[in-house]
Amino acid sequence: MKKTLFVITYVAVLFFTLQHDARAGNRSGTVSGQFLKIGLSARAIGMGGAQVAVADGVQSMGYNPAGILSVNNYGFAATYTAWLAGIQHSYAGVVKTIPGVGSIGASVILLTTDDIEENTVAFPEGTGRTFRASDFAFSLAYARQVTEQFRVGINGKVIKSYLFNKELGTSTFAFDIGTLYDIPILRSHIGVSLTNIGKDVQFINEAYSLPTALRFGVLVDVLRDPSNQFVSTFQVTRLNDADEQYNVGGEYTFSSIVALRMGWKFSYDQEDVTAGFGLRLNSVGLNGMLDYGFNNFKYLPGTHSFTLELQF
Repeated sequence: MKKTLFVITYVAVLFFTLQHDARAGNRSGTVSGQFLKIGLSARAIGMGGAQVAVADGVQSMGYNPAGILSVNNYGFAATYTAWLAGIQHSYAGVVKTIPGVGSIGASVILLTTDDIEENTVAFPEGTGRTFRASDFAFSLAYARQVTEQFRVGINGKVIKSYLFNKELGTSTFAFDIGTLYDIPILRSHIGVSLTNIGKDVQFINEAYSLPTALRFGVLVDVLRDPSNQFVSTFQVTRLNDADEQYNVGGEYTFSSIVALRMGWKFSYDQEDVTAGFGLRLNSVGLNGMLDYGFNNFKYLPGTHSFTLELQF
């Protein structure tokens, strides 16, 4: 009992201390690496983007690395998001769990634009050349079971950003840290993470911060029986370039095969309602899930995300 109280106190102190330090107000347009904010899990996207406590499987490496401990042996996941204005966002990761040691993982995030026509002062109608902008993040993660109920993970990443093909770009490094604490008596667990802590991105003579984010979330098993399950989640996020944001979501699974999801984002400039579904692949002889997530925008077209996760 003392250990349980200690861990709960630790998580609460961590959250409120970091929240105080992270206060920044709305600083839109002053932070680079915005591609790191895009969701990596279609499941979490469908549940309102409340990802820190939903952390489960390989995809959790990017927002709460403690979640990769849910992989029993080997795991693979890939997510594709058709983002706005023809921008493509992709994620792929692998995890290996070693008994008595913990879980290790590697992943890559990629964002690319379509071809853009080059225009200059001398050639305002175009030079006949095209270029692309792109962002990459290469990560290595490690997670360990500290106690029977407490998990912690860390994720180090190298970030590369190119504005004009490979000719104009920069790179930096960052890391994430995340925790998950299970409370069996309440059929819930708490997730806390601090992501993108690292060196500023330098473009020529200008330096920009990374999108550091502090997240605190709770996931509750409202209903769990052999045929039907329902979980709900709540998350509060503090970013270094925006005011506090809130996410709520739910997932109903029937026959342990199909999952339906809904969510809502509060205090966002553009995003609001989300939805999605998932299909367990056991019926085709695979241990995994195929998930879809839809993220609605108030004045822009919605985005669509697809995730395939397999465990071996």
